[in-house]
Amino acid sequence: MKEELRARIIAYNRAVAANREKAEDLMTILGALPPGQVKNLLKDETIGPILEKYGITEEDK
Repeated sequence: MKEELRARIIAYNRAVAANREKAEDLMTILGALPPGQVKNLLKDETIGPILEKYGITEEDK
């Protein structure tokens, strides 16, 4: 029982770490883009709401 729980905790921690790494990579990419490109992404009807969901706005650039 303990080993099963330990394995589940380790799997969860790996998933959280992978998600954190993806988020940091996305922020690095967005930070490297020229402000005009980010502005265009924010205007996109699919991408804009996703970026705004995570607090990325035109004022950030």
